[in-house]
Formats: sequence, C-alpha cells, structure tokens
Amino acid sequence: MFASFFADYDRSIKNRIVEEGYDIYFSRPLGFVFAKWLSALGLNPTNISALGMVIGVTGGVLMHHQDVLFYTAIGGLLVTFAGILDSSDGQAARLYNTHTEMGRYLDMFNDMLVFIACYTAFWYFIDVYTVAGFWVFGGLSGYVHSLKSNIYEYYKGEFLHFSLTDSKNRNYSVEYIKENFDRTGFLRSVTYPILVDYVKRQNKNKFRDDSITERFEKARAFNPEEFKDIYIEESRKLLALWAWVCGSNVMRNGLIISSLFGRIDLYVFANILSYFLFLGVGKMQQRVDARILNRIEDWELSHVVGFKQP
Repeated sequence: MFASFFADYDRSIKNRIVEEGYDIYFSRPLGFVFAKWLSALGLNPTNISALGMVIGVTGGVLMHHQDVLFYTAIGGLLVTFAGILDSSDGQAARLYNTHTEMGRYLDMFNDMLVFIACYTAFWYFIDVYTVAGFWVFGGLSGYVHSLKSNIYEYYKGEFLHFSLTDSKNRNYSVEYIKENFDRTGFLRSVTYPILVDYVKRQNKNKFRDDSITERFEKARAFNPEEFKDIYIEESRKLLALWAWVCGSNVMRNGLIISSLFGRIDLYVFANILSYFLFLGVGKMQQRVDARILNRIEDWELSHVVGFKQP
C-alpha cells in the first residue's frame, strides 16, 4: 500500500540534481503526501498555495514574540509547514497536469509575503536598533534575501533548461510579460508590477552575459545531448553551492533557528554579510561558464539558430 501510494512520486519532483537535500528527504515526501490528500479534498494548486501563504504569514507574526519561546516555536512550525505546502502546490500541479504560469507567479508572491512577515519580527529589537535601524538593516537584509533567491532561481531554471529537463522554469522576457500578461482582476494587477520588477532585477544582477546565454543556446540546438552532459558536469556542484548560499530552505531555517533563541537580529545581520558570499559564488559561476565556453570553442555555431525565450 505504501509503495502504491508513492508510485508516482518521481513525477511530482523536478530533476533530482536541482533538488536540495532538505527537499529530497523532507519537503518533497511530505509535500507529496499533502498534494495527494489536499487534491482529494478538492483543493487545486492555487488553493494549496494560498493556504500555505496564510499559514506562513501567521507563523511569521508569531515570531514577533522573540521573548516567548512557545510563540516562536509555534511560529517556526507554521513557517516550516508553509514551506512544505509551498512544495506541495507544485507537486500537485505536476501530478495532475494542472500547471499554470499564473500559479508559478502566485507561488513567488506568496513566498515574498511569508518572508516579509518573518523579517518584520526584527521590530522586536526596535529599542536597541531604533526605528531608523529597523528600516535600514531590516530593509537591507530583505533586499539581500530577495536578490539571492532571485538569482538562485535563475540558475536553477537555466540548469533545468540546458539539462533538457524542463524549460518552463525560465522567466519570460520583460517585453513579453508587458505585452501578454493578463492584468484583469485584483490579484493579477498586483502580481504584474512585482513580476516585472523581479525579472528586471534578475536580468540586471545575474552573472551571465546575454552573449554567453546565446552561445549556450546555439550549442544546445547544435548538439543537445552532448551539451547537456557538458553543462551538467560543469554546473551541478556549483548549483549545490548556490543552494547553500541562496536557497530559501537555508534562509527560512536561519530565521526560525535564530528566533527560537530570541535573536532574529543576529540572522538579519548575518544575512546582510552573506552578500559577499553571494558575490563569491557569482564569480565562481563566471569561471564555470568560461570552462563551458572553452569546451565548445571548436563547435561551428555561427549559422545555428538557438532557442530564444519569449
């Protein structure tokens, strides 16, 4: 019975190479269970995502009580559960083929709200750092968080694309979004400017020039299987490092653990300093890209038309 229940588990996850260990052994198995149970109750992936957002924001609000372990512990459990549901909505979409572009954007929007709720627990230390300090340090830490998450998702999407796994995780271009995104309704009208800003910042801060991406695209079109092997071989270890420095799991658990000790302020400052680690990984990514270019240097790509993301 157990084996039968998990028979289609692999269909619910992405390429195992891009899955973090925390997800493989914790979030994805539990997410799979809730994906099936909640779908059986009639909830679609969007409903699951909204449920996770409500639970996560509630957990973030409870973490504001940095001096009460009971509240921060319950808050941490709720934020953890929200992370499981964040996994579950995507797994349900893949299991039942109900994936939508809006669902992916809503998932991003929900994550943002949950993390904002957690970061505002820094307000507890207002007497120490002042109102100005709250906005400066809290805002800076939130910005670094957003930047790291944004760029990590970019390289994860690129890995899935060039490993011939799935190209749907890449964002559309800003021009395409502006021309084609349906902005009718309150939710879409709110999501639209956030999405445009997200993609603009991703394009501005990624460590890979568009000319390099174009050459990679041509190599993928010219010899997809060989380029897939080259890209995976050169990139897989660095993708794991991106996850350790920029992954949502690391940042979520950092917020929870520091709150359990009543010192979310220490995490706020540690996260700001992690920006330098982020820059270091970016430099390593550029060296990896250079090695990939070197391995395809002799490929005749001048007349090849590569895939172009709309």
